Amino acid sequence: MREGKRGKRACQQGKFGLWRDFEQYLEQLGLFRMRPGLERMAAVLSRLGLKRPPFFVVQGVGTNAKGSCCTFLASLARSHGLLCGLHTSPHFLSVRERIRLFKPSAYAGTYSGELLPEAAWLEAAGAVLAHGGENLTYFELVTAMSVFMFREAKVEAAIMETGLGGRFDATTALDADVVFFTPIAVDHGDILGFSLRGIAGDKALAMRGGKPAFSAAQRPEVRAELENVAANLEVPLAFCPGADFLPPALLPPVKEDAAGGKDSVRTGSAEVPLALRGRHQLDNAALSLFTWRAMRPLLGVREDQEAEIRGLAQAGIAGRLQFIAALPAAQGNLPHPPVILDGGHNPHALAALGHSLALLNIAPLVTVFTCLKDKQPDSLAPHLRVLAPGLILTVQLAGNPRAMDAEELARLIGPQAKPAASMAEAIRLANAEFAGRLPEALNMDMNTCRRPLLVCGSLYLLAEFYRLYPHYLEGGEVIFTPVTTVQA
Repeated sequence: MREGKRGKRACQQGKFGLWRDFEQYLEQLGLFRMRPGLERMAAVLSRLGLKRPPFFVVQGVGTNAKGSCCTFLASLARSHGLLCGLHTSPHFLSVRERIRLFKPSAYAGTYSGELLPEAAWLEAAGAVLAHGGENLTYFELVTAMSVFMFREAKVEAAIMETGLGGRFDATTALDADVVFFTPIAVDHGDILGFSLRGIAGDKALAMRGGKPAFSAAQRPEVRAELENVAANLEVPLAFCPGADFLPPALLPPVKEDAAGGKDSVRTGSAEVPLALRGRHQLDNAALSLFTWRAMRPLLGVREDQEAEIRGLAQAGIAGRLQFIAALPAAQGNLPHPPVILDGGHNPHALAALGHSLALLNIAPLVTVFTCLKDKQPDSLAPHLRVLAPGLILTVQLAGNPRAMDAEELARLIGPQAKPAASMAEAIRLANAEFAGRLPEALNMDMNTCRRPLLVCGSLYLLAEFYRLYPHYLEGGEVIFTPVTTVQA
């Protein structure tokens, strides 16, 4: 109670002295509370002089792949010598993961940006609250703070990922210079509805009159809606031609069939593989490059094909087909076999995950899964049964009002599924399954293990894994273990 009062008092004073006061205030706002409308956000940004920020603004809109594409774009800006801000959501362990700086450097490894210090967050919170921010929701407040921090850091460009929809998303209150659309599918049906055309129409209204927009390949009804809104707003809209838009060095070779012709499946390793694995990431990288090449002249940046390849190859983001080596019991933590983490949480994302696993010839021995109630679990179950042929453990997410009941989810999936009360229990049950059926897994290199442990579904489930093993998300930085597996 005392901490709650301190957080409320700090809000009234427009500043926070301690990080825990700010965290307490965010908790009071409620992570899942939403109020439609851009008026609150627009008013605060205007008072801060940030409705039209002093840097180039790109907004990423869509259902799946927003985080990956925004990260690709930030990495491209960095590889071309720009200081770039990145705003994404949600986070795993700390809200600070949502706001990062991509600084130009000679760093040669996988890169996911740098977190800003707590002091910068507290300064931004004080400034936003002092300019009417006490009326903002959780997401609106953090979005406004990101724009303030990017201005203070003197970024040259900022990549802003939408949270939900497009028409009333907090990021749409900014005067963006460019908007791009990742694949649009049915998601958040309780808020956006279950009509694909209606969802596309809501997201399409993130477009600004006269400002360019770019899109991945879309289903016909989605494409028609995007084109209709673009025509009404006089927006130049272009569609990315797909993975073949990428430089050849980033593309795995095309497989030849028995007759000597070429099919559409790319197998083997690219000359320069992406740190973000999976066939779908080639499409995401292509959309990002397609958008970047249109942005580049507007930013006054010269063409540099080596920088393009480097920027795309080095981009890293947690929980996207992330490979983790086995952890033996001797290391002191709860042991686990080789693990793949993936945040696929709707039919489109699970289908992409299943395709990537098939190309890698991976069939998980055990899968840990859960989803939120508003993700249409009955539509996820068929995809899950295909990509997860072994035991499926459904985890109960504690303290999440949107969490699906683990026992109900297990019943929905079928006889191969059983509930687990927590991630720790799921890991113990998985270990028992491996001990009985594949005991050598704890000593197996993850590059050769074709029956690993898969943790997939809600990003909040992945957060529970990172909570048990924070060294895989050290300070918000993704710890990527080098792999030489086939690039799907």
